[in-house]
Amino acid sequence: MDLLRVGIGIVWALNLIFILAPSNQFFSGFRQTASGFANSSLGGPGLANLAASYPAVFAWGVALLTGYLAVAFLSGTTTRLACIVGGIASSLFIVTQFYSTFALDGTGTDVGPHPLYILIYLILFLGGAGQYFAFDHWVWASGHARFPRLSRWIASPRGVLRTERPAGRDGATFLAGAGPGGPGADPVYSVLYPSAHTKLSFLALGLALGLAVAGVGAYSVVSAQAPGPLIGAPSLSTNLTLTIAINLQNGWPQYTPANFSVPSGRVSLTIVDDDAPMYFPGCLCAVTGTVGNLEQLNGTPLHTLNDSNIAHTFDVPALGLNVLSPGMSVVTFTTYFNETGTFSWTCEAPCGTLTPEGPPMGVPGYMTGTITVL
Repeated sequence: MDLLRVGIGIVWALNLIFILAPSNQFFSGFRQTASGFANSSLGGPGLANLAASYPAVFAWGVALLTGYLAVAFLSGTTTRLACIVGGIASSLFIVTQFYSTFALDGTGTDVGPHPLYILIYLILFLGGAGQYFAFDHWVWASGHARFPRLSRWIASPRGVLRTERPAGRDGATFLAGAGPGGPGADPVYSVLYPSAHTKLSFLALGLALGLAVAGVGAYSVVSAQAPGPLIGAPSLSTNLTLTIAINLQNGWPQYTPANFSVPSGRVSLTIVDDDAPMYFPGCLCAVTGTVGNLEQLNGTPLHTLNDSNIAHTFDVPALGLNVLSPGMSVVTFTTYFNETGTFSWTCEAPCGTLTPEGPPMGVPGYMTGTITVL
């Protein structure tokens, strides 16, 4: 049981490492990531809009939640509370990723982990995790005499502690704090095990609360009042095609168009890459900032790509967008531009005949340009 607890702690610790790694741009790209869940949220884009409108608050909230669950499960600290908190968090994630969690797109299934997480929390909660290799058990074993309330309600993995006040030979009851040895002696403790029904009731209450909060966020008019641009209706979509080909005058690969405008809202882009395949050592080959953090490579949805063929990339750092374009391929993706203004895009893959720092890298109109969101 506690090995399962440590296992789920390792999962949350890996998530924390991903969040804190600068290369993953979790904080800078959170707004775009949150926007990407608009079409997958149960009940509409309300919760996604709300998170995208306050990216710093929600990004740090997710980071702190992830850190707490990693520490709690790895060390066995407040294990029961961590199960309830984790269940509420997974319920929220299921609501915001509902249609991508359970959808079949014809190429396989992308079943998310959170239904499994909830089952694990239920097993840990009912199974009394926190009895071995756990700080909870140390508190229970060494601290119940000094901190009975703490041990009773928070840290006792084995049940609720009860102080026995045994009757004396004459039938009188010893004073509080007196054990069989008389007043002043140590009291006798026994353990009352909470019923499975009681434990299940508390867990069900926590999960119901999580779903209720998510439902309120999904339908909330509060999100409609949140500052900042919101996601438009799914039917209002702009389609745009970018072509990468070799400029015959100088032999440099070139994006066409390099500078373009799009209306705010949902935008579907296609990159037709006619350049030759090439190896991109040190590639951050993870798609970010698109709907579901996916791109379609020749019709196949992918989260990550192999660095053996990354001819070019399409990056908008200010929006957390990173799309990868292998040579001789067609890449399509959908994203949301919620902020108006002009944003710079760049290609991060070393390309052309000169050094990665030289032409055409960094040359406007070739491997860098602007997007104007109207």
